[in-house]
Amino acid sequence: MNILRLSARPVARLTGGIRAGSGVWHLEKIETRRCFSVDSSVVGIWGSLSNSTPVAYCQQALVDLHDLSGLPWWASIILSTVLLRTVVTMPLAIYQNKIVARLEKISLEMPDIVKQLKMETAVAMKKFHWSEKEARIMYNHSLKKQWNNLVVRENCHPAKTMILLWGQIPLWVMMSVSIRNLVHMLPDPGSIEAQITFTELTLGGFGWIPNLTEVDQSLILPVAMGLINLTIIEIQNAARTREPSRLQKIFTNMFRGLSVLMIPVAATVPSCLCLYWVTSSACGLGQNLLLMSPRFKRLVGVPLVPSEIARPYQHIKATFSSRFDALLAKVGLGPK
Repeated sequence: MNILRLSARPVARLTGGIRAGSGVWHLEKIETRRCFSVDSSVVGIWGSLSNSTPVAYCQQALVDLHDLSGLPWWASIILSTVLLRTVVTMPLAIYQNKIVARLEKISLEMPDIVKQLKMETAVAMKKFHWSEKEARIMYNHSLKKQWNNLVVRENCHPAKTMILLWGQIPLWVMMSVSIRNLVHMLPDPGSIEAQITFTELTLGGFGWIPNLTEVDQSLILPVAMGLINLTIIEIQNAARTREPSRLQKIFTNMFRGLSVLMIPVAATVPSCLCLYWVTSSACGLGQNLLLMSPRFKRLVGVPLVPSEIARPYQHIKATFSSRFDALLAKVGLGPK
């Protein structure tokens, strides 16, 4: 890969003639060409991220947890991942579920508001002699205002439904870069601490992966990560009580494709990094299943809404069973 390069190559030419009335040579206009490299830009961005302060804190936290716990590195990575998912992403997921439930509750108030606004608009059209266009503009403005009032009242702006994504992705990136730094002894390969950590990683493996700095040649971890991510997507899809929209179907298929594409990517990274990805995905699966429980939702303060499934696990099981039977029937292996 090329090193960051942004080269400027000046080209200067002396004219061969002499200006009239002057006895000096003169220099022509200097042309400067700048060559931009995509590879160098990626290296620059990755280098900035690798040396950033949040990554440094995450990296030091990993080393401190390993030193204080006395656990081997494979167990330290799993423990740190579970702790982060429990302390950071679980509260965000609970809060996001509360926002979604509040949005559904205020949406139930909208039919009565719409009915009232239509009556008031009809009266206003006669009283103020509004045209159809003017009445429609005022109606839409009032409807939007009423919706915003409900959102403010319940403190449930729709943008907050993405709060888990905003918290989870940066955390995942920082942890991934931190573990990569440990493997490559960054940011200072010459330091004794970095060399000690690297040596510990080479000896801190488990089972079929004794060296955590090498890739998982068996592909067990990469395939496990892909299967877990696909399971999360299918469970979320099966938990829907309504027919998914076209946009939801597009996103579902896109995430399915990304889950499959991540398998060859995970097969090329150090096994300690792949272990973190697998553990994070497994925690995400458990988190999704736990947040489907009505009892747990009431325990953490998520309000009851009409769309909530009383027995979500039985519903998911029945959905998977019906899809499997439909697949067998499609290929001619179903019951006759």
